[in-house]
Amino acid sequence: MEEARLERAQEEISLGGECMEARRFQEAELHFSRALDLSPDDPSILLQRGSARFAMGQYQSAMDDYTRVLSLDPGQVQALYNRGVCRANLGMMEEALQDYSKAIELNPEWAGAYAVRGLARFCLEQYEEAIRDLSKALEIQPHMPDVLNARGHAYLVSGDYELALEDFTKAMEMAPKWVDPLMSRGTVHLILGQELEALEDLNKAVQMAPEASELRLARGSVLEARGETGKAEEDYRKALELDPGSPRAAALLAKLLGRAKGDLEEALHWAEAALKGDPEDPAAWDARAWALFRMGRAPEALACAEKAVSLDPSDSELQQHLKLIRSACP
Repeated sequence: MEEARLERAQEEISLGGECMEARRFQEAELHFSRALDLSPDDPSILLQRGSARFAMGQYQSAMDDYTRVLSLDPGQVQALYNRGVCRANLGMMEEALQDYSKAIELNPEWAGAYAVRGLARFCLEQYEEAIRDLSKALEIQPHMPDVLNARGHAYLVSGDYELALEDFTKAMEMAPKWVDPLMSRGTVHLILGQELEALEDLNKAVQMAPEASELRLARGSVLEARGETGKAEEDYRKALELDPGSPRAAALLAKLLGRAKGDLEEALHWAEAALKGDPEDPAAWDARAWALFRMGRAPEALACAEKAVSLDPSDSELQQHLKLIRSACP
């Protein structure tokens, strides 16, 4: 009787594995659950069901499975790693960090564990520690473009722009069809005042991912800064076509139209659309203020300009606009 029950459990496990390979995760979970009914204390089945649940985005239930695995086998390093990833997806970064650290204690040469701990530390704004973990991961396993890209971002936010450029470039060489490091390198070039290099990277990125609205916005911003307002407007409009509800795209187009002697009614329309999507965006309030000001509605413009500055008092451009509009009011 016991042998027959275990045989049925094994059949369900095999079927679950086949479903996982075919990406039929819901069916896989069902098979693993049936296997657990037949063999409730088998940590390997719990681990597999947790993977099926994770694949469906059911992070809490997957985490519960991994926790149960660890209650049965505290040294199950894969369960620690997987539970950490679940916790990270649920925003529980400190708890995820604990799981990753335990996994590293059990397997100190696991590059993936250092990588995810580095990402968790990045999210916790522990940039120096994040760089250390990501560097250790790359020391163990050098060919990881995603880890290079992540370390590049850690260098970027730390102000180490040359090191960020190196990492993004290496990531691009390892994964030439991956657009993220290309866009990130363009951002660093822009920070360093290298507009031509930034534009070159963003042009390539747009060619690789023409349907990515955020790339159109990034390139449009560079073009606008270079005075190429016609091309910038094309990018902003394309971004809105790709993502009609984008508050940022609406704000950028409104700002450009208001400044470049465009259609002021349209500028006001897009500024209001941006504010509807994100009422706390100072750029949208500034765009609305500028459109109203140029339409001769200075008192209304003043209220908007004051709102923009209240949301971002450190922005000198917003301060200048407020000063100009205020000087025109009686």
